[in-house]
Amino acid sequence: MKKRITLTVELLPIIGCSIFPLFFDLSYQINLYMIWEGAYRLYLGELPYKDFGIPMGVCSWVIPALFFKLFGPTLFTLAKAQAFMNIISGLAFRWILINNGATLYTRFLGILIFSLTFILGLYWPQYNHTVIIFQLIAIGFLFHYLKNTQQRTSWLLLTASGFFFTVAFFTKQDGGGLGLLIGLIIVAVHTYQTTSIKPIIVFTTSVVIFFMLFILPFLQYDFGYWFNYGQPPHYTRISIQDIVSVNMEESRWEKFYLLIVLLLFYIRWKNGAITRLNFLFTLLVVGVLCQAMIYQVTSYVPKDNNFFFHSFSCAYILIQLQEAKWFQSRVTFASLIIFVSLWWSEKHWKYAEKILAKVIPSSTSQDVVSINTYILQPAECNFYSDLSTWKKSSLYSFEGIRMPESTVDGLNRCLHYIEEIKKEKEPVILNMSELTPLAKEANFKLEKGPLWFHLGVGMFDRELKLFSARIEDQYYDMVIFEYIPTLNNFYPFSIRDTLKEHYVLINSFEAPRIVYPGTIEVYSANKSNSLFVEEAQTNR
Repeated sequence: MKKRITLTVELLPIIGCSIFPLFFDLSYQINLYMIWEGAYRLYLGELPYKDFGIPMGVCSWVIPALFFKLFGPTLFTLAKAQAFMNIISGLAFRWILINNGATLYTRFLGILIFSLTFILGLYWPQYNHTVIIFQLIAIGFLFHYLKNTQQRTSWLLLTASGFFFTVAFFTKQDGGGLGLLIGLIIVAVHTYQTTSIKPIIVFTTSVVIFFMLFILPFLQYDFGYWFNYGQPPHYTRISIQDIVSVNMEESRWEKFYLLIVLLLFYIRWKNGAITRLNFLFTLLVVGVLCQAMIYQVTSYVPKDNNFFFHSFSCAYILIQLQEAKWFQSRVTFASLIIFVSLWWSEKHWKYAEKILAKVIPSSTSQDVVSINTYILQPAECNFYSDLSTWKKSSLYSFEGIRMPESTVDGLNRCLHYIEEIKKEKEPVILNMSELTPLAKEANFKLEKGPLWFHLGVGMFDRELKLFSARIEDQYYDMVIFEYIPTLNNFYPFSIRDTLKEHYVLINSFEAPRIVYPGTIEVYSANKSNSLFVEEAQTNR
């Protein structure tokens, strides 16, 4: 009974922070379009690299695709999938703490920090976060093995760890590769500690086999072209100069934690209190801090994608303090809960503020000079959208998701245009925009090629020439193109130039972007359809 109560208490922040965002209106996020389309393509039974190309592995889309099967291919289903993954990540982090001797108070505080800094900010799937979730599961299996090496089936735990490190790598190479390196170092040190070569053999063999299973079936589908391991036409994402520069200019928390962790380790080592598992846990935390410092440079969107280091560092510090009598006091425990909640308040305050705004509305009138109104920015300098003006769409795939009003109206117009084309033929549509769920709404066939149209990242000169040639030949009945002038070829600018030359612009409306606004333009190849002629004249 006591164990059940303890488990329930520890699960409260994990489950609470995971499902809490589902009760609020969610706004369309950048990069959400890519997660939806990748999951939708898997949902339809398409194969990666054969039917669509991506510069990373497909594992980021697997859980969202499964949720599409269960709940339907809507944007809100992605939020449900992320809530599930958040709960899994919290359980994995708790598992790591248990296997490293954390007491109830330490576990709860560590979990609370993890929930507030990592989980609560994740309500949409994002490959830069999903890779960390798979890494946490891998570390959980690894440390469960390290604690139970004498069990006959412990090698299965090591194999499972190798599997999830592989899955992490084929979610995102940089984060997954760094995580795998941490795992290899820990297993290598454990092998040295135990003077048995079996652990490193089992682990590395497992990783090699799983890597082969993820690569060999797709070699026939141009895997070597699409998957980015730094080969042409890709470029390496590792820049020593950028890593050093960013970490010298920023990374104050990471450097502070690193200093404290090493200091605490030195004190315990000098007192002879370091056990085999303590040493490996220290390696893990130092590795996570180094990973966070590199990861913020190689995967820089969103800004807080490396915040997992807070919970590992704080948990390490708390574990060193948990034997002290003052720490075991209930008063100290309650005080630390309040302190943690106030210290990391920025994410949960956003939700509290929404609730308070309904009770105590704040004035943002330009007649009153305040923190909200003292700067008057011209429209061309305003890189952030006013979310208060966004509205919900009634379309199935977009249902319940807030977007700019012009985007909602533009979506309906696009559906109307496609229906007009369907009166004459089966439409051939090229959708180079963030409105990827249109494929479900309008039921048109997805184009084979890149899942991601960012030139030099998700598509290359080969694809650019192909699309340009097809547009010149008017292969597509309609092209939906997103123009984002402040981002470097996020959608290739030369494609837009070719469209202007060979197609008719029939509509344009605001893109659903929170930051760095864009315009979605709708082009038609049909110059005789009376509706399109009228729309083109109106657009002029």
